[in-house]
Amino acid sequence: MSTRTLLAITLAAAILATGCAKKEEPKAEAPAEPAAPVVDLAAEEQAVRNRSGEWMNYANSKDAASIATKLYASDGLLISEDKAYKGAAAIQAKYEEDIKKNPDAVISWTSDQVRVSSDGDMAVEYGNFSMDPDGDGKKPAVQGSFATTWAKVDGEWRVLSDAGGENAAAPAP
Repeated sequence: MSTRTLLAITLAAAILATGCAKKEEPKAEAPAEPAAPVVDLAAEEQAVRNRSGEWMNYANSKDAASIATKLYASDGLLISEDKAYKGAAAIQAKYEEDIKKNPDAVISWTSDQVRVSSDGDMAVEYGNFSMDPDGDGKKPAVQGSFATTWAKVDGEWRVLSDAGGENAAAPAP
């Protein structure tokens, strides 16, 4: 066989082998992680402020059951007067006790700051309150501060913990 014929047969075999070889499919890249949803922190902050406003309405309408069951998480914690109350039943009982002691009380508060976590499922609210134990009566109003921790539970903001107290007197110079 001539060199030319040998070269032609080799070239033809190489072309045939290349054409018949199993094509490797390009490896599929792993699916990209879905992009994390963008949280509208301003909207979440406003939602917490709205829930806090609902709470004030329940408090002034003396609705202890709604405070305990509609606002607090099922394992929520209330710290009041140096005691801790955990769970809806204990929290409701504490609010009912306060209502009996001061049936004419009027409370208001301002949310000075609401900080929402970057993933939008936790928030902390800080503020000041005024509680007049007898409404328009002779007893003076009590001024205090509070801190409330909120969590999103089934898409709704719920109180995980709430603590507040009367502001301490400023130290004498």
